[in-house]
Amino acid sequence: MSWRMTFEYDPQNDVVHAHFARCLLVSASDVQQWRADIEEKLSQFGRKVDLLLNLEGLEVTFTAGRLFGQARREVLERYTQRAYCYGGDEMTRMFLSTSGILHGHPVNQYETRMQALLSLLSDRDAVRRRSLSRPSSAHQLAAVR
Repeated sequence: MSWRMTFEYDPQNDVVHAHFARCLLVSASDVQQWRADIEEKLSQFGRKVDLLLNLEGLEVTFTAGRLFGQARREVLERYTQRAYCYGGDEMTRMFLSTSGILHGHPVNQYETRMQALLSLLSDRDAVRRRSLSRPSSAHQLAAVR
């Protein structure tokens, strides 16, 4: 297997950016290897991360699509807070969308890195604002008394 995965941390945005090169998934063993490789890379961060995935260089074929979808969901649940994808070929994007629905982990897909990053940051900010606007349990309990 001659594929490559790189994961770069962007401290300014607190985001991990994944790139794939010649990553062709055809069989169950390809999916298992992809999963092992991505888990090894993401586990090095020591926490759940926000992830941008550049789908250029990742090709999921029909024969690996279903297994890939399940592996993708499990990896993202274990290692990420949120994940946003961009780029990639039509077949891979289709498998991501379909597997997201089938496995209950919707795919946030965009055309460009900037669109994906802005959406991720917007989502993060919305979650932060919601948590700040909710009174803490202690405040709620005091208000009841």
